[in-house]
Amino acid sequence: MTKLIPVLLYHSVNDRPAAADRRWTVSRSDFDSHMDAVAASGRVAMTVTEIADALRGERPLPERPVGITFDDGFSDTYDALASLEARGLAATLYVTTGELGRSDRLAPAQLAEIARAGAAELGAHAVNHRRLDELEAGELVAELVGSKVQLEELIGEPVHSFAYPHGAFDSAVRERVIAAGYRSAAAVKNALSHDRDDPFALARWTVTAGTPAVRIAAVLDGQTVPTAWAHDRLRTRAYRVARRSRRRLALTVGWDR
Repeated sequence: MTKLIPVLLYHSVNDRPAAADRRWTVSRSDFDSHMDAVAASGRVAMTVTEIADALRGERPLPERPVGITFDDGFSDTYDALASLEARGLAATLYVTTGELGRSDRLAPAQLAEIARAGAAELGAHAVNHRRLDELEAGELVAELVGSKVQLEELIGEPVHSFAYPHGAFDSAVRERVIAAGYRSAAAVKNALSHDRDDPFALARWTVTAGTPAVRIAAVLDGQTVPTAWAHDRLRTRAYRVARRSRRRLALTVGWDR
């Protein structure tokens, strides 16, 4: 029987989000109720690296595992981690290193403190949060290796996990992630991971503004959420082709940064 692994994806936890971030921002009270639901579910919270190791058979996978992840490195993640710590829940925080120190992002000193306290596993989320499956080989390597090196220098310990910005990747990006020395990678998919999932394309379910705790409880029970598929769906491939075409056009006429 397939063992389901819900992996929740958060971005910002804030009562006063910027307009551009509103859809991806969860209020502090909602977040606390979500974490209460996780704690009440009886699931064992694991970092992404721990989940990936279990998928490879390198460690046992609990009967009811769960992952909690944060993308981007919003400054409010610092306080959100305290909510997890109070409940004894592990998490993985993916950081876009080129954005550290911005007014709405974690400061380097805060990130170093999180590492020292062991408050979360820290993973890389590229340097500039670009869609990696649109980049040339040199740009891609710079994003993958640069973010890993920067983060390791900052926290003084190895970085084993990566999250694809925008959830955008293909087989070439996946292989470059492995070559860069990562041991796991988180995708999105808005589906449930499982015990046969790809450690370098781990499925996550995105939590958005207004998501009630009852919905989180349903996801944790594996209700109304699909199980992750092994290969790209047709619409994903079509969307990728369209994006690449637009970028090639932008480069041709000088629109691209």
